[in-house]
Amino acid sequence: MKVMDRHLAREVVRFAIIALTSVVVIYLLVDLFEELNYFTSRKATLFNVLLYYLFSLPSAITLLYPVSCLLGVFLVYGQMVRHRELHALESAGVSALRLFAPAVAVGMATVVVYLAGHEFVTIPANIRLDDHRRVVIEKRTAPEQQKRRNVYYVGEAGRVFFIREYESVGVMRDFSIKELSPDRLVRTRTDGREAAYRDSIWVGFGISIREFHQDGTETLSRHDSLALAGLIEKPEDFTRTTRPVSQTSTADLRRYIARLRRAGEDVAEEEVEYHYRFSYSLIGLIVVLIGLPISVRLRRGGVMFGLGLGLLLSFLYWGAIQMSRAYGGSHVISPVLAAWLPNMVFGAVAGLLMANVKQ
Repeated sequence: MKVMDRHLAREVVRFAIIALTSVVVIYLLVDLFEELNYFTSRKATLFNVLLYYLFSLPSAITLLYPVSCLLGVFLVYGQMVRHRELHALESAGVSALRLFAPAVAVGMATVVVYLAGHEFVTIPANIRLDDHRRVVIEKRTAPEQQKRRNVYYVGEAGRVFFIREYESVGVMRDFSIKELSPDRLVRTRTDGREAAYRDSIWVGFGISIREFHQDGTETLSRHDSLALAGLIEKPEDFTRTTRPVSQTSTADLRRYIARLRRAGEDVAEEEVEYHYRFSYSLIGLIVVLIGLPISVRLRRGGVMFGLGLGLLLSFLYWGAIQMSRAYGGSHVISPVLAAWLPNMVFGAVAGLLMANVKQ
């Protein structure tokens, strides 16, 4: 059986790669036709367009690899049914479930490949894609601004900054800093005319500090100048461009969620994205488990029917994911449930199908 296992695993991988190449090329071509006016209006060179789609490639692979896994299973096991190879092996005493083992192993391997690839390939590529689009194609200047106005920043330890005017050299003017307690109540509010970053510490001028106590009273202190020793934020923190969650590593996203939560911000969408990264890694395995029982029942219709059915199942799965994420982001269901609910539903379907496979 080792020879058969290696053969089936190799065939599933081979056809999955062929399917992945086909669907990714179609996906990128459709995107190119939609974006053609965008590229021509900005006079993008052919080289820059190719770079754009090179940086887009990891995201496209991440999106479409479950489809390719399902199509690979249908092609390999569907052909075995069509040529009666499966019937011959069952007559020799080899159960269908035993023949599924190589494909299941491939599905399990996709979990590890996705987790590593998304963290070390897809996210850096998304960053490069965003920078390439903004700086090279749209010819916008890099976000190195000397002065910024109306800066809103969520800092560490539940601090929320609002700065009317900020200079990148480390000077903030007309600012307000609120420190929130774990239950999202304002503990202190610091208002200042100006603060400068000197020798790794913020020194404020014209400072007013209000401390709010649990008994409802407050105290006010004023200082002509004061070292704001509690602020650990550095000047570059206020000038750094906040990237979308798709361009944020999982570890940074977890820290970002914790920082927003301490500041009393709504983090439902970010939490859904965080848990979704782990739940999505299992989709390749789940679609393989769904595809295997169905593929051995495709007595009629051949390969084309299997391809159509595979695409239909993939789109249903994707639609369930998007709907669940929307419910999670709008607080209809919890973020954890929103990320894992499609896997639970389709995993249960896979379990029922596998249980009904003839031993």
